[in-house]
Amino acid sequence: MKIIYTLIVLIIGCLLAIQGSINTQLTTFLKHPLQGALVNFVVGSICLIGLNLLFRTQTPDWGTLKTAPWHLFVGGVLGAIFVSSVIFFIPKIGVTTVLAASIGGQLIASSIIDHFGFFGLTAQPISPGRIAGILLLMAGVFLIQR
Repeated sequence: MKIIYTLIVLIIGCLLAIQGSINTQLTTFLKHPLQGALVNFVVGSICLIGLNLLFRTQTPDWGTLKTAPWHLFVGGVLGAIFVSSVIFFIPKIGVTTVLAASIGGQLIASSIIDHFGFFGLTAQPISPGRIAGILLLMAGVFLIQR
């Protein structure tokens, strides 16, 4: 089952390359990367509202939500930073370099998160294989950019 999940995530990764490229094109019409990111999030929000209606999920309990620690809302900010920066950097360094470098950063941060078990996750120690994989990907980023 793990391989099926991995293949699904691989396909979703392909969609990120398409998303970044489309958002970059949208920005040429709107004249600013932040406008492209805004439209991206508005369309995404409409999509998520539709999916919640389709799957008949419950409305969030706003009373409970108000008591959640502030840092749990940082994900939205990080998503906005990621989408905006992808739109900004794709025309400057290309889709491949942007995504390879962002994946490298994700692997570095995720290895640290896994190793220490941050955010309540089960700790998974960094292995020599993980370190080698990250170093190879970073070498790949260098080669892609040349």
